[in-house]
Amino acid sequence: MEELFLHLADKLANYSGKKQYGYLKPELKSVVDAIVDELSADERIKELYDLWYEQRFEILRNYTDEMPSQIPLSQNEEFKPVRNAVIEEAMNIVLDRQSFEDDDITDEQQPEPTDTETESAEPPPPPDEYERLILKPKKNKWDKYHLAKICLDKESAHYNVDEAVEWLISSAQDNYTVAQYKLGKMFLRGEGVTKDVPYAFRWLEEAEKQNNSYAQYLLGKTYLKGEDVPKDIDKAVELLEKSANQHNKYAAYTLGKLYLDGKDVPTDIEKALNFLKASADRGFEAAEYVLGKLLLSGDSAIRNPQKAVEYLTRAAGKGNPFAQYLLGKFYLTDEDMPKDIDRAVWYLEQSAEQGNQWAQFALGKLYLYGSGVEQDTETAIVLLTASAEQGNAYAANMLKSYRHHKNYAACMGVLRLFNHMSRIIQNKLEDDRRGGRGITDRKIRRVEDEKRQAHGQRLE
Repeated sequence: MEELFLHLADKLANYSGKKQYGYLKPELKSVVDAIVDELSADERIKELYDLWYEQRFEILRNYTDEMPSQIPLSQNEEFKPVRNAVIEEAMNIVLDRQSFEDDDITDEQQPEPTDTETESAEPPPPPDEYERLILKPKKNKWDKYHLAKICLDKESAHYNVDEAVEWLISSAQDNYTVAQYKLGKMFLRGEGVTKDVPYAFRWLEEAEKQNNSYAQYLLGKTYLKGEDVPKDIDKAVELLEKSANQHNKYAAYTLGKLYLDGKDVPTDIEKALNFLKASADRGFEAAEYVLGKLLLSGDSAIRNPQKAVEYLTRAAGKGNPFAQYLLGKFYLTDEDMPKDIDRAVWYLEQSAEQGNQWAQFALGKLYLYGSGVEQDTETAIVLLTASAEQGNAYAANMLKSYRHHKNYAACMGVLRLFNHMSRIIQNKLEDDRRGGRGITDRKIRRVEDEKRQAHGQRLE
């Protein structure tokens, strides 16, 4: 019985038509009928239904000797409310499941760009590059910088941070902005050297004056955070805009998030979109994700599901677990394009494998209920447990409900249906005895009860 009830709930969850018996497709009506037939096999319901027929026959004998054959309760048009009660209880299960949805998830924190991302990509030097450069009698600023890079490579036989700093200082003094930026960053973060913010700023500002976009970006981020220097939003925005205007995708992303979040500057969706697009179009996956999410969930003025999927797919292809999760959720619905369960599951699996608690929860829920996939309770529990262990309260509640009250919602729905059916048949018996006056009497009683409640009187 419970499995049949859950099956109906699954079907109704994906049914776009009106949720009343008369509007259902034939295959759904047959499921409702089957549930009513199962319920009517209960001795108490059967006894009441037989009693109704006996009373019916007594009335008919006044007019004819031929009695109609007794038909199943599910086919009796006199008891349409029973079938709609079944649908109502099944929808309660659907709504109960939806209460676990994660629409209130706050924006996930994206990782900061790594050093290799924020610096120009350079091929590794040949194995003998150090020997070749060190023997040059006259070294230019690029030679000195490359020697520094070799000395900073932990895999190199020539790894030596102190020597690297000497070469960087020499290159920076020769006015090589990349060396100035690298030197400033090392001392700002204390990477292999003692942290020295004033000394770091000396070199970063020198590089910034010569329009080094990476120095502008790092200085802008530093003023934005306000950790090593007093927070200065105006200066941060100025520096980040300088960097973004030189096509620095990380600066553009930072500005896009700044105008989107509206914490340190007034929210400006148009600016946010422009900066995020500039970053995403240069291939930064965090920007692709945030822009895709914005275009997918924004208001009607900016919502563009087709472009959203394009950006999210690009980010997901680079392994972004948040983009994979959003795509999985998107393909589970049929709001903007036909539902694609297989694709949804694939993306959710990719995200869940990277430890995304929301993907683990969504996938676990699918397998637990068998919604569009073959039910797999064992896999569901593994996924929900992994999600709950990361602090996901929805997953924890679902596990608790499942472990202690398996099919609890379905069982409660069935119990309520027994009460519904008993009351419906009893009301019908009462109405027939009174020749239809029972309906009127109940309406009068209900109105009187409402009036007494309005005046604070206790109902009997």
